Amino acid sequence: MDTDEGYFSYAPIAWDALSSAQREVMNQLLHQGPVADGNIISKSARGDLIEAGLAVRCCYLGEQGFTAASYKAFTVFKAGRAERFPIKPGAPA
Repeated sequence: MDTDEGYFSYAPIAWDALSSAQREVMNQLLHQGPVADGNIISKSARGDLIEAGLAVRCCYLGEQGFTAASYKAFTVFKAGRAERFPIKPGAPA
């Protein structure tokens, strides 16, 4: 689905379709991201999220090798009513 608007109605279905590893990585990206490659909980789950449009590769503080959650991931996460990861120290609340 190419538009965010249509994605909102499918967010609960997308959440239910995610594996526990994919959910955990998405949670990590949303609340501790962008996350460096070496700190990702599961690289294969991250790859799945990228394919689904729920994560993107990015640069952070002038460095490559990070992954961040997409806006769609936030919508899916909220639809799933998951418990959040602790926020990274020093990050805005």
